This record gives sequence, C-alpha cells and structure tokens, in this order.
Amino acid sequence: MKSIIFAGLLLGCAHGVQASPYVNVEANQGYLGGEYQSTGVDIHAGVEGKSWYLQGGPVVLASPDENSVELSGKAGGSVQLEENLSVYGELSFITGVELGVGTKVGAKYSF
Repeated sequence: MKSIIFAGLLLGCAHGVQASPYVNVEANQGYLGGEYQSTGVDIHAGVEGKSWYLQGGPVVLASPDENSVELSGKAGGSVQLEENLSVYGELSFITGVELGVGTKVGAKYSF
C-alpha cells in the first residue's frame, strides 16, 4: 500500500513539469568496524528535471540475521555556481521500526 501511495505522489509531482521518468536499481552494503552488517537493494522509480530529481520505491534489505522489504526515497538537486563549479544536495529516507533520514551535500568541479 505504501508503494502505491508513493507512486501516486511521484506522478502528481511530475504533472505540468518538464521531467523525465526513469528507473534506478542500486545496491548498498553496510559495514561497521570492518564487519559486514547488511545489503540494501533500492528499486526506485523517479522523475528528474534539469537540476532536480525525486525517486522512491521498495528497498530489499538482507542481513545475516533477517531479511525485509521497506520503503525508501530520495530527493535532490544541484545549483550551478560557475561554469565549472556546482553544488548538490540530497535528502533520503527509509522506513522500518524507526524512520531513518539521511542527507548528502557536496561540490563538483569539472576540468
């Protein structure tokens, strides 16, 4: 049910906006103190514009102790500061026992 609601939100956000739909499948492994903890595979549908994106869908979590499926998503964008310099940011979330939220910021310089 959460996936259906989130897919509706994605489609609603794209209405009337120049955006390109896409699918993103991404695997991430987690380590703590050099020891393997878990793998998460995001299976996201998204839309992107010239300097922004919004994606979400299920994430399959696998660890030595337990496997589960949760809902995750990301929204991000970038701003061109100069011809060769841009800054970007991302806000992400994942459901579970507690809602997990993360951020990412950075700069990109092209030569």
